[in-house]
Amino acid sequence: MSIESLTQLESKIQSAIETIGIYRLEIDELREAKEKLEKENIELRGELQSWSEKVGALLGRLDTVQEEDV
Repeated sequence: MSIESLTQLESKIQSAIETIGIYRLEIDELREAKEKLEKENIELRGELQSWSEKVGALLGRLDTVQEEDV
């Protein structure tokens, strides 16, 4: 191989290493975002459950009031 070919190969390898480094950073950022979204999802599911219970209780009270009026 000529010096020019080795220089080109070295340049391509260096470029690939830099690209891999950038991808690793992006992967780390995406993992952090995923964890944050999973935590938010858990919190929102808890809130939904809480609100569902409250609505169910209110509907039960309405049924009780309607039965008393009859």
